[in-house]
Amino acid sequence: MKFEMSKTWWMVLQAMRQVWFVASLYCVAAIMTALLGIMADPLIPDDLQDIIGSSAVNSLLTIIATSMLSVLVFSLNTLVQASTAAASNATPRAVGTLLQDRIAQWALSTFLGAFIFSLVGLIALNTSLYGGGGRLILFLVTIAVIVLIVVTMLRWINYLGHLGQVTKTISQVESASCPSMEHYRRAPYLHARPQEGPVPHGLSMIEHDQIGYLRFIDVPALDDIADRLEANIHVFERPGAFVTPGRHIAGIALPDGSAIDDETREALRGAFTIGNARSYDQDPLYGLTVLSQIAMRALSPGINDPGTAIDVIGNIVRIMASGKKAEAEVYHGRVFIPAIETDDFFDAAFTGISRDGADKVEVGMRLQHAFESLSLLPFVGYGECARDYSAQALERARKMLDFDNDIKRLEASARKGRLSP
Repeated sequence: MKFEMSKTWWMVLQAMRQVWFVASLYCVAAIMTALLGIMADPLIPDDLQDIIGSSAVNSLLTIIATSMLSVLVFSLNTLVQASTAAASNATPRAVGTLLQDRIAQWALSTFLGAFIFSLVGLIALNTSLYGGGGRLILFLVTIAVIVLIVVTMLRWINYLGHLGQVTKTISQVESASCPSMEHYRRAPYLHARPQEGPVPHGLSMIEHDQIGYLRFIDVPALDDIADRLEANIHVFERPGAFVTPGRHIAGIALPDGSAIDDETREALRGAFTIGNARSYDQDPLYGLTVLSQIAMRALSPGINDPGTAIDVIGNIVRIMASGKKAEAEVYHGRVFIPAIETDDFFDAAFTGISRDGADKVEVGMRLQHAFESLSLLPFVGYGECARDYSAQALERARKMLDFDNDIKRLEASARKGRLSP
């Protein structure tokens, strides 16, 4: 049974990654608890209803409300400082992964949700709608919330020691990039047909009226439109491309004598989501680009940290080795999508590092080791691209290094990896 992510599901996924989503669940839980306490009050045995007094529950909820507000403000301030550190020490493009980190989001959502829960509980408790049974239910749920707060706070304290550090930021970018690469291995054309050869003539061109990065393509929606019109749709841009009005993003090959109306044209545009920033979901090049920018910043004269660049090269190799090559399954036979060239992966990952690290032999050695490792992988074009980029890195190093022994070491490393004659 196949499952593909439509635009609706993708937007739901984006919402679930936001802090307010889990906090909203806490709010719903608080309201449900208040209603459950009222409705279940007659069902609680009389000998249990007087166990918990009103003041006990009220005191607990008051403590949660006052303490969680302070903890939430402190945590938000810490996250802002960590985001600033990530932007200045790594790259601003990495801040998004920090804000979508599961532990950070869960901690903030728990603190905010617990605060909301306590407010709703206090309001419900002071309405005099609760009997002894209702207070007992509210007390038990409050105890569960306190346990959750304690566990979350312990995880959050342990996590704060790493938040915002360059190594942690690099790890977060890798964690966000690997699933995208694995998905690309399974569905390089997003379960559409590959666009091979030149684009047919006579297409009705589609352009978008927004300016920004293509974040998501709703291929099932495009296929539904194509089936309805008995047409073929040729997509010109993949997620990650920068789109402007006047730039064609797709073309539709209609049956003779057919035309598309404004409503259909708008539906076609709606299948392409445009935003101010790129997204990892359908864009396996984005993570490589972000990591490359982190390495380039580390190699800049103001920072001069080749060790970070060397670490990043290892992360890049792991991303490019992610996933297993599989037979591309075609679910949408009327939609055609272009391939990502293997050279695009190597260019996004290594061009900047090779250029900015050409004067550092340790970076050059790690690059040659990375190209050797990638050349051994069973992916189409990796061997050829690894040899080409190895030669480029070696040529840049020859122009930048003054010590002959360093150049000989790099040449020997390239020959050892069978990347240079």
